[in-house]
Amino acid sequence: MAAFANHVHGFLLESRPAVQVVFMLRFFAAAALSGGPADGRLWWAAAAWSLATMAVYVVNGVMDVTEDRANGSSRPIARGALPAPVATTLVAAASVLSLALAAAVDARVLLPLVALHLACGYAYSGPPFHGKRRGSTTALLVLGLGVLTYAAGWSAGGRHAGLPVLLLGVAMSLWMAGVGALAKDLSDVAGDALGGRRTPVIVWGEVRTRALTAVNAVLIGAGFLTASLLRATSLVPVAAVLLLGGAAVAVLVATTRHGATRAVRRLPYRAFMFTQYAVQLLVLARFLLGLVHG
Repeated sequence: MAAFANHVHGFLLESRPAVQVVFMLRFFAAAALSGGPADGRLWWAAAAWSLATMAVYVVNGVMDVTEDRANGSSRPIARGALPAPVATTLVAAASVLSLALAAAVDARVLLPLVALHLACGYAYSGPPFHGKRRGSTTALLVLGLGVLTYAAGWSAGGRHAGLPVLLLGVAMSLWMAGVGALAKDLSDVAGDALGGRRTPVIVWGEVRTRALTAVNAVLIGAGFLTASLLRATSLVPVAAVLLLGGAAVAVLVATTRHGATRAVRRLPYRAFMFTQYAVQLLVLARFLLGLVHG
């Protein structure tokens, strides 16, 4: 029993809790904007999505063990604390449970979304697709994971207020694919090359990739702010935060090229993550304040 508990704990750590939290924030931000009640259906849908997302990220850990060890990762699979066969078994269990919960909540909409979420996650990491090995497929699949998460939250939350959810979902999914995916690669070049990846940093070089990351960060923030000003003014404060985060990423991308340590080279990615948290939390905070004052 103790061994099983340790394996489950390792599974949770391998799923990258910080990433899991931001996926749930995306889900609940979309649900909050959709205007539905926070009833049992919403919480069961969130549980299904969380299980599927954990499965997606642990599959990535199983498939990336060579690269992760080369990059100095301390996650359980890379350091040998969670055997890959055990992790694979737990992934299968989490996937089945997520599909079962989704079918019980909403077989018509949520179940296909969860299935697509799992499929995108596997295509990113596993054979024969190995989408992670090429910049184009990485961006496409990361974009898909973001769009599906916002769609699931919107569906579970009542399917109202479509335009604000659409603007938020598109902006933040582009943020994931056009900023986060690139920023992450900047600190992982050695391991990615060892794993046979053809990431933008390896194909285009570090200077071009840093420039693209900085431009994308600012353009996505500016585009979201412009669209919000024109079509959804309630999102203007949220979009302003994204633009500020984009500027911070651009500055860090330009100033950490010669970082002596991996921690320094990861600063642009950390700024990307911090901005994601800030945007989603602001959406939820404004929603809760509206409930209080309403």
